[in-house]
Amino acid sequence: MKIYRLAFLLLVFVLACQGKTHIEKPENLIPPDVMEDLLYDMYVANGAVSVENVNEEKNINYMYFVSEKYQIDSVRFSISNDYYTSQVDEYSKILERVKTRLEEDRELVRFELDSIRGFEESRPQLEDDYE
Repeated sequence: MKIYRLAFLLLVFVLACQGKTHIEKPENLIPPDVMEDLLYDMYVANGAVSVENVNEEKNINYMYFVSEKYQIDSVRFSISNDYYTSQVDEYSKILERVKTRLEEDRELVRFELDSIRGFEESRPQLEDDYE
């Protein structure tokens, strides 16, 4: 009898730990394709904070520009993000597409930097010719 009680308690404990949070779909939910674009731009904006811009300024908060671009306030984003995090499969797909886009951009930047470096290394040194 004691083993049945222990098994029952263990079963209740396991089921309690696996409870899924269910969040109702909000009326003003950001559509998945817009959410993907928004997250992508947010990651880029966050990464750009520590990079000098053309005016040699750093530590600029570009998130304001992202919210202006999409006309989405922080409350709507938070509600939509909460909903998507409760939809693990859909949110994983969105994040995977964002990750792919960021990786493609990184490879493009690396290619361009390598091209610039290769051009500079193969360019004749004009300064030496004038000495």
